Formats: sequence, structure tokens, C-alpha cells
Amino acid sequence: MRKIRNINLDLIKVLACVGVVLLHTTMGGFKETGSWNFLAYLYYLGTYSIPLFFMVNGYLLLGKRAITYPYILQKVKWILITVSSWTFIVWFFKRDYTTNPIKKVVGSLLQKGYFFQFWFFGALILIYLCLPILKKFLNSKRSYLYIISLLVAIGLIFELSNILLQMPIQTYVVQTFRLWTWFFYYILGGFVAQFNVCSLKSKFKNWMKIISLLLFLISPIILFFLAKTIYHNLFAEYFYDILFVKIVTLGIFLTVFTLDLNGDKSKWIVSLSNQTMGVFIVHTYVMKMWEKLFGFSFVGAYLLFSIFTLCVSFIVIRMLMKVPYLNRIIKL
Repeated sequence: MRKIRNINLDLIKVLACVGVVLLHTTMGGFKETGSWNFLAYLYYLGTYSIPLFFMVNGYLLLGKRAITYPYILQKVKWILITVSSWTFIVWFFKRDYTTNPIKKVVGSLLQKGYFFQFWFFGALILIYLCLPILKKFLNSKRSYLYIISLLVAIGLIFELSNILLQMPIQTYVVQTFRLWTWFFYYILGGFVAQFNVCSLKSKFKNWMKIISLLLFLISPIILFFLAKTIYHNLFAEYFYDILFVKIVTLGIFLTVFTLDLNGDKSKWIVSLSNQTMGVFIVHTYVMKMWEKLFGFSFVGAYLLFSIFTLCVSFIVIRMLMKVPYLNRIIKL
């Protein structure tokens, strides 16, 4: 029996991909002055991108009836092949022959190396390795709620500590190992998968979608205020444990997930979705291309920087998808 593809999940992946690019391209436009502007607004809109990626992955894997270690090890293998391949490509073209490329591979998984964003893959590997055991405990909606509640409580402890210390204590933990956060979003995605899609569409009313959208649109103002007055740190990565961000992330996910998308839209959504992981991989080097060609000495540079990075990244990945082998290491 052919499995029906969920186009709504594809759309969430596309939106999350856009959010990641916004995170990495807009911060330079306001971090030096620390003042509020349109780039700050776009930057904090991107806060929800990484949580959404984890939720989609959690929905897809925890939605399965069973998860075995052979299946998980196969997925881990392809993550390592992807990370290693891209690391060796950059290592070769940079002629960085005095550096051990294996160290660069490991470094990338720990937010170092050639690809700082590959910490996401490192965290994903750690989550994957726990899934076969975790799945045995997640055998009912109630068990999901117990674990989600525990992870929310841990997040609240971190937030209370941040408020008391007037700084994010997450700074002492590399993003790869902030598993209390990533497991929350991953299991939350799996929890949503326990519900019938039609049931969710009927329960998640239009007024809930409107509130979710409004909270999403005003959230950058709230997050910027927290960054300036409590955290004294502008980086969005420290907001993932905030209960407000968790609620808004769930609201965005359910809003997009319960949309009625017709067949005419599905082709381009699927096409873009298939390219999202590739864009996630190459966009940081497209950013460096802009920096060398144009720089930021003119008005509107950072906004054009975001548009350029997003568009060129999709074009590059579109072309690479036609190249044998490379087309395998831009899709996971």
C-alpha cells in the first residue's frame, strides 16, 4: 500500500528552512547597536525554525508503530555520510591539508568545524539512538503527556535560573547536548502524530489559528525585550526553553498542519521541501559569497543579503539534485 505524503509537513519544513536562513542572515544588521529594527523583527521570527524541524522529525518517526535499531543505525549512517562528505568537499577545496578532516567532521557535529549548523545533525543522532528504547515507554497519549510535562518542568527550571542570574545558563552547554530542549520538541511532534489528522482539523478551530498567528507576529517584540532586559544576550537559541516559545511553536505547527492545501499547490511545496536540507547545508557558504561580492556598506544590504542567500541556496541545490551522488547527500 502506497503511503500518502503529508503536504502540510512539507510546508512546515519549507517555512522552517526560511526561518533558519533569517536567523543566520539578519542578526548582523542589529547586534552591534543592539537596537530594535526590522531586521531584529525578522531575526526573532526565525526563532521557531529549529523547534519546527525537530517537531516534523518527531512526528514522522514517533508516528511509526515500531522503531528498531537497524532502522535507526541506517539513518545515523546516512547522517554521518552526509556530514563527512560535505566536510571533505570543503576540506579539499580549501586545501586545508594540514588539518585532520576527521576532527572537522566531529567538530561540525559539535557546532565547530566547517559547518557550525551541523550541531543539529549531532543532536539528531543522539535522539535517534534513544528512540527504540523511548518508543517502548511512549505507548499511549498519557505516557507522551507525562514525559512532555517532565521536560516542560525542566525547561521552567532553566528559565527561572536565567531570570535569577540575568543571563542564559544554556551558554555553558553546546547546542548539540541541550537534549532536554530537543527531546521536548521531538516528543511534542510525536504526540501530535498520535491524533487523527481529520480530528485535529475539527478540534483546532479558526479562532485558535488566528490567536497562534497573532502570537507569532508579536513574539519578536517580546523576545527582543527579554533579550535586552533579562538575558542580556541577543541570540535566539536561548529562548527555546521559554514556555511562551513552546506554545507558539505548537500553535504554528498546528496552524500549518491543519490547513487545507489543494493539489495545485502540492507540487511546488514538495519540490521546495525536498531541497530544504540541502539549503540548510549550503546557505552558510552562500552567505560568504555575498560577503565577498557585495559586503554590507550600503542601505538595505542585510535585507537583500537574506533574499540573496535564500534564493541562491535553492538554485544551487536545485542544480546539485541533478548530479549523481551529490543528490544523495542533500536529502536525509
